[in-house]
Amino acid sequence: MAKPSKSAASKVSSEPPILQQHRLIAEQTAQFLNGGGEIQQIPRGVSGQPKLGGPSLKPAGT
Repeated sequence: MAKPSKSAASKVSSEPPILQQHRLIAEQTAQFLNGGGEIQQIPRGVSGQPKLGGPSLKPAGT
């Protein structure tokens, strides 16, 4: 049986999967913000889905 390559072995981490996911989300969020992205906070009760009812949010840039 073939041994895993060094690159495949280096991807294996002792870090629990949930912590890997948290780290990945934090890294992606930082990249997004550093690239000029903005996070829009949506007020409670506002829906982007018209069929769900509630007040609607105007599309960005209008």
